[in-house]
Amino acid sequence: MKLFPPAVGLSALLLVSACSGGTHHRATATRGATATAVSASTNPARLPDPVRSPVPVGSKTLYTGSGHGAGGVVLPASAGKASSVTVMWTCAGPSGFDITAAGKTLAGSRCGDGTGVFTAEIPHAHMRELAWRFSADDSVVWRMVVTQPPGK
Repeated sequence: MKLFPPAVGLSALLLVSACSGGTHHRATATRGATATAVSASTNPARLPDPVRSPVPVGSKTLYTGSGHGAGGVVLPASAGKASSVTVMWTCAGPSGFDITAAGKTLAGSRCGDGTGVFTAEIPHAHMRELAWRFSADDSVVWRMVVTQPPGK
């Protein structure tokens, strides 16, 4: 007899599995305590802050941004020397949001209503390319923060 997880745990399970994909980074997903207004689907400033708890003392913020659809960023050279970086994002829209470098997926998730907040640790082994691309449909809005842990 095959057992299925309860319906409550299923949505969280799907969110985590959407982020973790294969041999990539460790990723976690949490749900916001309050619902995001419908206008979040057109304005990234109305999405919840992806940094849910204070970053560790001594961490460096390498990138903070928001937008809709595809985009990109070139991280500073210090990111390539770090043992890892942490990416936190939230997005709203009918499809997904993926972060890639040199054609390889670093992190990603489905978006939905924008209440999900995602966190992924990108290890040094995946930091050879500092030019990151964000891929999403034009209808997807996103907010993202990239931090480097202290002393790294």
